[in-house]
Amino acid sequence: MRKIAIWFGIGLAILVAYAAKSVFEISDQTFTLSVLAALLVYASWHFSERVDALEERVIHKDYSGIKSAIEGERHVPKHQQPKSISDSGVKSRITAAHEMLFEDFRWFGTMLNRHVSDPWSIEELPDTEIRDISSEGPEYGRRYRVYYNSCEMGSVQVTVGGFDWIMQPEKFAANRQARVLIDFDYLRFVPYGDAHSLVSAIILHVGKFEDYETANARASAKATAALTEHLWEAVRVPEAVLDFEHRTDGPYELVRDTTDHWKKAASTHSRNGAVTDEGAGT
Repeated sequence: MRKIAIWFGIGLAILVAYAAKSVFEISDQTFTLSVLAALLVYASWHFSERVDALEERVIHKDYSGIKSAIEGERHVPKHQQPKSISDSGVKSRITAAHEMLFEDFRWFGTMLNRHVSDPWSIEELPDTEIRDISSEGPEYGRRYRVYYNSCEMGSVQVTVGGFDWIMQPEKFAANRQARVLIDFDYLRFVPYGDAHSLVSAIILHVGKFEDYETANARASAKATAALTEHLWEAVRVPEAVLDFEHRTDGPYELVRDTTDHWKKAASTHSRNGAVTDEGAGT
């Protein structure tokens, strides 16, 4: 009916135009040019309408599958720990600082899984090359895939932080720094409390740790600021689902303390059988 109405309107417009041509004695050339101009205006309007409809379908894509996975069953983490940081990649780029950080973060995935809300699942990946477009060269560390229930959200990556290690990597032991890269695709669909749980847990483990109350309050404030910035941009650009990207660094004192504690526990209980990385902290 819409198409019929459009064609009927076009036909009526032509009849009116012919009547006006006769009444006002418009020349054939002027009349033809006027009709062509009108057709061009209509074609331009129709093309613009079709482009807008196409953009609407592309930008406002259907996220029902993502939302369904977010509400699905929790993904069970299956760590695929690399044996060493130098298993792959450019070995000349791997320093003593990288080796030390790699060992310090041996159980980082397990630590996070114990400190975040239930839907989250963090599992270590087998490769050690960091994906970071801002880096001028290859970087190495530990990488983790992150799920919220059955939805794969993105990644968490850990590499050496600070600058002192670049010139004197052997002094890294006295002034350890880690840099963590958080990249998530669909964080806006996750409840705020759960999103805050993961971001604050990462910041807590990577930052200073004088005591739990102080460190936790600082991590909570930083997580709130990062999520508020993400919310602001999501509201400012409502037509797009923006990625959540956050970078944090620090001396990772809680990671080091926990790793040392678990190593001692593993050594103490090794007489009772093999102790796996996943069960080292039990």
